[in-house]
Amino acid sequence: MPSAHRLSRPFSPRRGTDSSRLHLTRPPVPSRLSADLSIISNGPEKKRRRRRSIIALLSCCFILVLCLIQYEILRLDNLAVEHGSIFGNGMTGLSVKAIKSTGLTDVVQWDRNSMIIRHRPVFIISGEFHYWRLPVQHLYFDIFQKMRATGHNAVSIYFHWGYHAVREDNLIFQGVGRDIQAMLDAAKRAGLYVIARPGPYIHAETSAGGIPGWLVTKKGVKVRTDESTYTKAWQQYWSEIIPIIARNQIDRGGNVIALQIENEYTESDFYPSARKYMRELSDGARKLEIVVPIFHNDLNMFESFTPKNFSGVDLYGLDSYPRGFDCRDPMSNFNVLTNYRQYLAKVAAETPNFSPEFQGGSYDLWGGTGYDSCMEMTGPEFVNVFYKNNVAQKFTMMSHYMTYGGTNWGGLASPSIYTSYDYGAAISESRIVRDKANEAKLLWTFLRSSPSLLNADFVADSDTYAYTDNNDVFATELRDPRSLTGYYVVRSRNTNSRDGKAYRLNVRTIADGLIQIPYKGSLTLRSRESQIIVTDYEAGPLRFGYSTMEVFTWTTVDEKPVLIMYGNFEDLNEFSIKQHGDVPFKFYNIRGNAVLLNYGVKSASTENNDLRITSMLDGESRAVVESHDYILLLMNRPDIYNVWALGWAADLDPNTPPHQQVIVIGPYLVRNVTSKDNGKTLNIYGDIDMESNSGDIVEVYADSSFENIKWNGQLMHTYPTKFNSRTFTVPKPNNNLAEITIPDLRRAEWRGIDAIPDIHEKYDDSKWTVADKFESTNKWYPPETFPVLYPGEYGFHVGNVIYRGRFSGCNAKGVKMQIWGGAACGFTAWLNGEYLTSDRGSPGQHWIEKEVLFPDALASTKKMNILVILADRMGYELDNGVTERDPHSTLNPRGIRLVRLIPEDPDDKCEFSQWTIQGNAGGEDYDDLLRAPYNEDGIYAQRIGAHLPAFDDTSWQSATPFVDLLAGMHPLSPIPGAGVWFYRTVVDIVIPDILDVPIGVRMRAGEHSGVRVELFINGWQFGKYISDIGPQEEFPIPPGIINTNGENVVGVQVWAVDSNATAGLEVLEFFAYGKYASSIGGVPHDDYKGWSVEREQYVS
Repeated sequence: MPSAHRLSRPFSPRRGTDSSRLHLTRPPVPSRLSADLSIISNGPEKKRRRRRSIIALLSCCFILVLCLIQYEILRLDNLAVEHGSIFGNGMTGLSVKAIKSTGLTDVVQWDRNSMIIRHRPVFIISGEFHYWRLPVQHLYFDIFQKMRATGHNAVSIYFHWGYHAVREDNLIFQGVGRDIQAMLDAAKRAGLYVIARPGPYIHAETSAGGIPGWLVTKKGVKVRTDESTYTKAWQQYWSEIIPIIARNQIDRGGNVIALQIENEYTESDFYPSARKYMRELSDGARKLEIVVPIFHNDLNMFESFTPKNFSGVDLYGLDSYPRGFDCRDPMSNFNVLTNYRQYLAKVAAETPNFSPEFQGGSYDLWGGTGYDSCMEMTGPEFVNVFYKNNVAQKFTMMSHYMTYGGTNWGGLASPSIYTSYDYGAAISESRIVRDKANEAKLLWTFLRSSPSLLNADFVADSDTYAYTDNNDVFATELRDPRSLTGYYVVRSRNTNSRDGKAYRLNVRTIADGLIQIPYKGSLTLRSRESQIIVTDYEAGPLRFGYSTMEVFTWTTVDEKPVLIMYGNFEDLNEFSIKQHGDVPFKFYNIRGNAVLLNYGVKSASTENNDLRITSMLDGESRAVVESHDYILLLMNRPDIYNVWALGWAADLDPNTPPHQQVIVIGPYLVRNVTSKDNGKTLNIYGDIDMESNSGDIVEVYADSSFENIKWNGQLMHTYPTKFNSRTFTVPKPNNNLAEITIPDLRRAEWRGIDAIPDIHEKYDDSKWTVADKFESTNKWYPPETFPVLYPGEYGFHVGNVIYRGRFSGCNAKGVKMQIWGGAACGFTAWLNGEYLTSDRGSPGQHWIEKEVLFPDALASTKKMNILVILADRMGYELDNGVTERDPHSTLNPRGIRLVRLIPEDPDDKCEFSQWTIQGNAGGEDYDDLLRAPYNEDGIYAQRIGAHLPAFDDTSWQSATPFVDLLAGMHPLSPIPGAGVWFYRTVVDIVIPDILDVPIGVRMRAGEHSGVRVELFINGWQFGKYISDIGPQEEFPIPPGIINTNGENVVGVQVWAVDSNATAGLEVLEFFAYGKYASSIGGVPHDDYKGWSVEREQYVS
């Protein structure tokens, strides 16, 4: 290269830095890269360059021989690389240290750089998925395919103890939503490793952190300790779930590569037996034949349960949520953490840098701003900057919480959060691939295509060396000691800054030593952007000198490397390639169907077998550089999201090497590529967005040995391009085939009933549970009045519960109540059938205390008085012993803690003579085991099974849930005032199997309407709406819950909380989130009715 392109001196220390100290801590540089560049020789330039090239070539050959020898040692002896100096000037080279393993299998091993699977180092790029938040077995594969397509090679899974342990003596691992073997099979079929996280405690913003309700209410239980009741319970759970996981370990033909015990736990004064408890979990897993590595995830940098201080774990995991969970101001606090590497080097130097939970979104709270804000807070900008910062911090194992969030159907949620668990995740609750998923795909695919990055060492960063000419731009240099590939992670020094920045970058290359790029002009760092600039990058036989465009991935087509890079079309893009001789090349600019030769090339030069191209893409084009030796595909950043790289190997190895990838450009989604006829036909499976004007023109880079290409099973007529690719057009289904039927619920035939007859004085509650306990199991939060009125102690653990209290013979003037239900809980009380008082609830109110005087003549001194209280419960609290130093938070009461009559005369004795309680039908003896234990609560309509498909509602009156249509309906239809109504209808939905149309239900009742609504679809409670609190008004319903080819039973339970409310809605409608021509096929609807004749005992 021209001498003007060189730096006149080695890297300069940053201003204000002690240069003498820096001299002692120079970045380690190989001797051939650190030649004195401050003086240019006066000898003939041509000879000097030839000599330097020969030396570089010989050095590369020498390194290659060393690497081949070392590889053979590693392969034969299971030995790993440890740093040692053989290159001079401190450049790290190769020495030998034993690879670590559990000693029980060598299929999964690790060294300090990475996990090693089947003797191959691998990045672990994982995402969190909760099968219990998507109880449709057929859709597991859909989500897993989308994860694989967007660059993941692993899935992390919390297993929910409480969901499987419907009763103390009944653990269920089969059936809809619970068949974890089917779920693990789907992950393997999609080509994903599995990180298994069976708890026992999982947190996960689910009721009691996944601990069963029947255990939370046992006497003396101390969760997450070695207390005997808790120990006996988790060991029973462990004895059934761990063997299933063990059978699916990778050494036995499955795909489980690691197992987590407990969750975000620590030793403290609050958990004095923590070490013993954790030892029992670890030993228990090993006794049940877990052979893969065991780890724990530390909540923060607490150094909790590391391999250094606790022999029960093999790996250390650090959870990190750098943006927190406040979605109200999504653009603030955009500050990366920069001390991961130093911390992990201190606490876990011999294991890979691992984050079992790195922020993938955020939960939102009752009364929050909604998940659109959470998605914005952790959107593409966050992914670009924070995830690349993790690369700079040397993480090689990352799992992102969440990648698909799902739904808190029924009573799954912990008290603070609502039905949606969308989490602002990469894949939306409605299963749509978001832009942040495609942004992450760029990085994940690059990492999986760059194995040299696994062993790259931290060299230095802008805290010690001036990597850029702009002090506001921060760079970190990583370099692989074997290949000498350099990775420069560039970001704003102040990542919270919204300003763009121009800069030039000082880099090292093998051939040219220290140089500054670009050759002319500047690079651009946009607002909240990060870039990874590579030097001496290897893509098969192709080697780069450097590139200012970012690498997406590479493959080979007919043994020719195809490298895909991307950049912003407004920026200067420059790259150099080390060629073997003077290789001619062509530069094509592609605008739609037009191919323009050399359009957009600003400059191109070849010198010393070095091709350097400077180009400017425009917003409507992409470019191809073609030679006999390689193809470079240069993409505009806005277009790169629709480029897909998937392995086509028959076994879908999660660690597919880049050269086995097929590149597909154009569609909304490419799920999978396969070949089953000896490589003659390439089968591509994917989705086309029917509402987009693009995506149906597809371009494929694949070997010519694939004579045919099929899209979703249909043979395509392909057209060859000038640069080794083939194109075809996917025919979108015509209107007849793509016609869908989504019903208008305002025109549906509705029936309804008064769903709370329990308030009437003459209601027969003789079959209800009598509250007869005068000693509570809860010693931490004991009742303040008796009998005990905590429903959980009588076997009712979910949702609404109804109390009937009797008193007579005393002159009571009022009542004082204290009701605990968790955040946003509410209640309504009636006396002798008349409305008395209520509370609509608020997000920050976890319990309600109210004292109310009886209206004149409402309470009688001569007859039995009936006080009825309908109280909502929002789930059991999470264990907050680590986060809030409260190890007894799961024991926060649910139900009435205090209820006391207020006599007219303070000296009079005025007490309730009896209390009865009613929750879900059967209590812990669930009638509907399919959806148990979180689906139902104690409202009359649910007890009789009115929400279930097989219920006969022919005796019900015509009704409507729409408040504007109530006038003129049956005289018993709801009128303004406190009460509960249940509405029911049957409607047809038709979606052809060739389409995937995510469906939702929108509910709205006015901001201050005072209603609490539960939505049932075919028996499943898939929506809880609180009009005065919000924010959720739209509720995705997955296919499989919805019958997409026939009848659907819709049930809507509307609780008008007070006298100013009406049990109805303003808006209740189905809608579609999108329309995709898809290979997913029709999703079977389980037509299990769930209703049985035993429900008739609850009919009054």
